[in-house]
Amino acid sequence: MIKLLATDLDGTLLEKNSMAKKNKDAVHKLQSLGRLLVIATGRPYNGVKMIKDEYNIRANYFILLNGALIVDSLGSKIMQKIIKKGIIKKILSKIHSDDIAISVESGFNTYLLNDGDNLPYPSKTRVNSIDEIDEDLSLISIYSPNKNIEEIEKLKNEINEEFKDEIIAYRNDIYIDIVPKGCSKGEGVKFIAAQEEVNMKDVYTIGDSWNDVSMFDITENSFTFDYVEKKLKNHANYIVTSVAHCIEDYIL
Repeated sequence: MIKLLATDLDGTLLEKNSMAKKNKDAVHKLQSLGRLLVIATGRPYNGVKMIKDEYNIRANYFILLNGALIVDSLGSKIMQKIIKKGIIKKILSKIHSDDIAISVESGFNTYLLNDGDNLPYPSKTRVNSIDEIDEDLSLISIYSPNKNIEEIEKLKNEINEEFKDEIIAYRNDIYIDIVPKGCSKGEGVKFIAAQEEVNMKDVYTIGDSWNDVSMFDITENSFTFDYVEKKLKNHANYIVTSVAHCIEDYIL
């Protein structure tokens, strides 16, 4: 019997870009017993390499850009979906504002379209237009710290309504992540579970934000935290205090 844990990164396995020792130790124990570890995040690959470099954790798979990109433990691409640049331009024309920081992702490189981002990645490239970018793009990130949750949620809904045939937008706390239609962390987890022949009853998912709901929906073994938004708690079956709590008490 193979068990698989798919964990969100920011606010879940990491807190303020740092991993607690208890979480690191629990993940090492999980993998030492032959369980599969999947990191499922809105980050690109250039934003997750620190998991291996700083904490010596070698995830079996990474679901990146909210499901638009899946890579293996070595960073080799398994699957990627892209957003047409014409659609990106239309979306950008709608959301352009002085109080919104916008970046786009290829999955391996981050491009900033204006100043004010808060992305904790080691390398980012500032450009004036997506026409300067030669790579295919799979995610648009919108960061607006001066807007409240209701304003951000409203903007997310407007984007989804206008461009629903091409993309899907998720709210990740105060970020909005826009990816190709059909992409989600949940779909990524199902893809990997099928690849590894893992029964869905042996899949465990944990996260702290709305882009994790698609993972909660695919298994009864879904976990979140007491401090998350009240409505979000209703989507998970278990409340825990940490990833370590989930691993030690429910998986091992």
